[in-house]
Amino acid sequence: MTAANRGFCAIFNNNNFSNSLEPLKDRAGTHTDEDSLKKVFEWLNFEVEIYRDCEKEKMLSVLKDLRGRDHSQMDCLVCCVLSHGLEGSVYGVDGQTVKIEEMMALFDGKKCPTLVEKPKLFFIQACQGTREQRAAQTDGIETEDKDICSDARVPDTIPSRADFLLGMATVPSYVSYRDKKSGTWYIQSLCRNLIQMVPQEVDLISILTQVNADVSKMSADKWGQTKQMPQPAFSLRKRVVFPIPKTPPPELKTF
Repeated sequence: MTAANRGFCAIFNNNNFSNSLEPLKDRAGTHTDEDSLKKVFEWLNFEVEIYRDCEKEKMLSVLKDLRGRDHSQMDCLVCCVLSHGLEGSVYGVDGQTVKIEEMMALFDGKKCPTLVEKPKLFFIQACQGTREQRAAQTDGIETEDKDICSDARVPDTIPSRADFLLGMATVPSYVSYRDKKSGTWYIQSLCRNLIQMVPQEVDLISILTQVNADVSKMSADKWGQTKQMPQPAFSLRKRVVFPIPKTPPPELKTF
């Protein structure tokens, strides 16, 4: 990565679902995720744009506008979505779903030629279903911490197009967890590991592997039985290594 600016980083933060067609709750703690992502990707020299409480058509409109921009002087593209979700989709605040495949397809080589051979990185904080992952040798305890909630109510594979990465908060069919004060396990781990490992010139896939390890150790109950397992999938042809920022890393909230 040699451009003066890494590229655009679009953050969709859907929190207020009061007008949703589906019975979806507001996502307490999501603004902590937004703040952490903004700090980290600005530190990595991205031009961060935040879009809050977007309906389905607004999300697609923003992405189409982003697709139409000139990325020729940029290194890559990042898109982060914080919302409720179902397997293969995320929710707009109107309760309508947006397919992740549709979002990513907007940036393939034919539709966005200035991003050809450049990484297109998508990070999705949303459930992929309603099932809870249990720890190995579980005794069936299902008590949930009152401050930990899920985003139940996104695809396990990515399109065959080259140079995409899809980082999912959880594997298909399962929920992901969000602390009402500290944010989601996945996004907070992603941000912390980027801060710790980018200065060591560690590539992004290795960073996401560490995110997997960290999140897998967490639990939504005091017995350690309710778990979460993130899942990256990619068609990258090269390692993604962010240049070491010249400024000190930002400080983030801790769990």
